[in-house]
Amino acid sequence: MYGKLTAICGPMFAGKTTELLKRILWARNGEGKEVLVLKTAFDNRYSDTELVSHDGLSADAKAISQFAEVADLVRDAEMICLDEIQFFSGMDLDVADFVSDLLHAGRDVVVAGLDTNWKGEPFAPTALMMAMADEVLKLKAHCSICGQPAQKTFKKHQDDQEIALGHSDIYEARCNRHWIIEKHLSKPGSTPDPTG
Repeated sequence: MYGKLTAICGPMFAGKTTELLKRILWARNGEGKEVLVLKTAFDNRYSDTELVSHDGLSADAKAISQFAEVADLVRDAEMICLDEIQFFSGMDLDVADFVSDLLHAGRDVVVAGLDTNWKGEPFAPTALMMAMADEVLKLKAHCSICGQPAQKTFKKHQDDQEIALGHSDIYEARCNRHWIIEKHLSKPGSTPDPTG
C-alpha cells in the first residue's frame, strides 16, 4: 500500500506549523496512530525536543542532522511529519528520496514549510514536496501593512543571507502589493508608489 503525502506551505505567520500540529494531534489522539515528528537540529528557535508553533502549540519531535538517525524509528511509525521542510537539505539522503521511500513503504507523510524565501525564490525541498504531494494546502497570512491576505515573507533588514532563523524581529508577512513596493524601494534611484 502506497502512502499519502500532504504538503502544507505558505509564508511566515500563515499557521503552517499550527496546521501540522493539528494533524499530528488528531492522528495520535483521534486515530490512535504512531506518529513520528521530525525537525532539523538547525531549527532550535523554540525547543530542541519539541515542535512549537508561533502561537505556543507543541508536540514532541526528534531533531536530526541526518536521516540515518531515525532509520529505526520510521519502521514503527504509521505517519511521519517534517516541519520546516525547506531546512531539510544537505543531509545524508535527499529529502525527496527519503519521503519517496516512506511512501513506498506505506507510510503517510505530512510536511510543512516555507514555499519561497524573502526574495520570492522557491525553496527547492518545498517545491519538490508540492510536486510529489497528493494534497497541497497553501496557507496565507495577514499583511503586516494592510491586513489583506499575505502570500510573501518580507525581511525587514535585507542582506545577502538567504536563511536566517527568526520571528517577527526579522520577518513580516506581506501581500504581493506591499512586498513588491518594498522590494522596489530598496533599489537605488527608485521612487515610491504615490497610491500607497
